[in-house]
Amino acid sequence: MKQLIHDIFKKFELTDFRKYQTFDDVDVDMVIDSTRYRISEREDIVSFLAIERDVYAGDTPWTFSHFEHEITINEHATFLTAESAGKIVGFVGARVSPEHQSVHLSNLAVSSNFQKQGIGSTLVKTMAELMRQLGVATLTLEVKRDNLPAQAMYRKLGFATTEILPQYYDNKLDGLWMVKQLQETRK
Repeated sequence: MKQLIHDIFKKFELTDFRKYQTFDDVDVDMVIDSTRYRISEREDIVSFLAIERDVYAGDTPWTFSHFEHEITINEHATFLTAESAGKIVGFVGARVSPEHQSVHLSNLAVSSNFQKQGIGSTLVKTMAELMRQLGVATLTLEVKRDNLPAQAMYRKLGFATTEILPQYYDNKLDGLWMVKQLQETRK
């Protein structure tokens, strides 16, 4: 466990590891209601693409290369995977912006057969708590303006809409910029 946390610190170039030696509130490999949550690996990508096809009606907004870059190369990105009965059923991705003390949720999807079971919420809460303990002040995301179920979940998790993003998506749909404060912003 401490090695995983140490690897995350190294990835995000966080040098004061001593400050974060106890992570009792966040476990990056845990089981909740028979679903396992863990740090994503390159081998998970094929399952992520299948989940995208399921959730986005046959589309894959991200390619294998997008995921591979974020999981294996980008030093400021991390993904968490949700597994049920040994099958990957969901994931969340995030990119840290150290200079802005923020993290942006880049990607969240849960297989349609596993939605409305709290898996998406748990992925977001786990990522948020991990980032809070790493010293990140703000969590941001964008969501389609017509995706009311996702907006409701995010609001329940403490996000607030701060901006409308006109024609943000490829299909010209508007987006909403949502923000959650993880801790006091440093000045």
